[in-house]
Amino acid sequence: MSATRPGSVTFVAVLVYINGVLNIIGGVVILFTRDQMVRASNAGAIAGITTAAILSIVLGIVILIVARGLLSGSRLARGLVTVVMILNAVSGVILLFNFQFFSGILEILWAVVVMYLLFTQRANAFFASRA
Repeated sequence: MSATRPGSVTFVAVLVYINGVLNIIGGVVILFTRDQMVRASNAGAIAGITTAAILSIVLGIVILIVARGLLSGSRLARGLVTVVMILNAVSGVILLFNFQFFSGILEILWAVVVMYLLFTQRANAFFASRA
């Protein structure tokens, strides 16, 4: 018998969806406004901004796929989100060492909360039932 998806997994997936959509929107906005960001004569800067915008859009699409995977119980999706949260926590520790305490603590707390929500007893049962 398969376990029903717990609210914690749905909540994290919705947050991941929002992140993906914002990445796509940000990339599109940057792509269409890149000419106003630098002088037209600075081709290198425009190329860099264009590359960053395209990467943001592609990353947003990947994030949407991962969010869909979370909703369907993909262990790979849960693993990817976990790796990203571990990297966020490491980033938070680095921020603490750079005297950016508020940002560092927020990064660490965010990572801990998301990982907690993905590894509750009900979430573990849900992902295990999808094997």
